[in-house]
Amino acid sequence: MPSIRRWIWDNEFCGHIGLRWMQGTEELPATCSGHIGYAVVPWRQGEGLATAALCAILPEAKTIGLKYVEITTSPRNPGSVRVIEKAGGKLTKTYNADKTLGSHETLVKLPFASRP
Repeated sequence: MPSIRRWIWDNEFCGHIGLRWMQGTEELPATCSGHIGYAVVPWRQGEGLATAALCAILPEAKTIGLKYVEITTSPRNPGSVRVIEKAGGKLTKTYNADKTLGSHETLVKLPFASRP
């Protein structure tokens, strides 16, 4: 599966963000939890770094031809929910993740365009 990974950097390594996709479709395998994933080191969380990284990678998703991206998070992760919402994400559905991903409740948010 093609992917892009970027470091989140602010005078030091602060985390990473990645974009993954399948050629010619917005669909992903059930074992893949969303098009975009990110993490920020604990001592730099809450500074807007993940939001900035997400806003910066969204144009790349459009450039590769994605009409929309799905970003998933746990409802028990309010920081990630805020990051996605600040980037324009809207809740589209909730579901239980694939068994290989822990079967936990998952929120799906779309930050640009609409699912057809």
